Amino acid sequence: MSSLLKALNQGTWSRPTDKSAVYLESAPGDQWGIRVTLIDYYAKVEAVDGPKGVWYKGPERYCSTIYPPNFWERIKGVTLEIKVMAAVQRKRLVA
Repeated sequence: MSSLLKALNQGTWSRPTDKSAVYLESAPGDQWGIRVTLIDYYAKVEAVDGPKGVWYKGPERYCSTIYPPNFWERIKGVTLEIKVMAAVQRKRLVA
């Protein structure tokens, strides 16, 4: 997780609950940004319309739920951090 924290350093981190952490990245003057929510065993990566924007079961283009790698992905060396950062890069293109 430390590599994820180092990579996501352009925005702000917050801890709304004991079991989650939220990263919000929105450049000044930009309408869209990205939000990464780390929850217990999965992460949610969203392209949001402002800091209060919410996508409840939104389309994959705007909202992705990232789960830990399965057995075959772990054998290939894929980690949750790699999957989250790939989703962040896709959402930055949308935002």
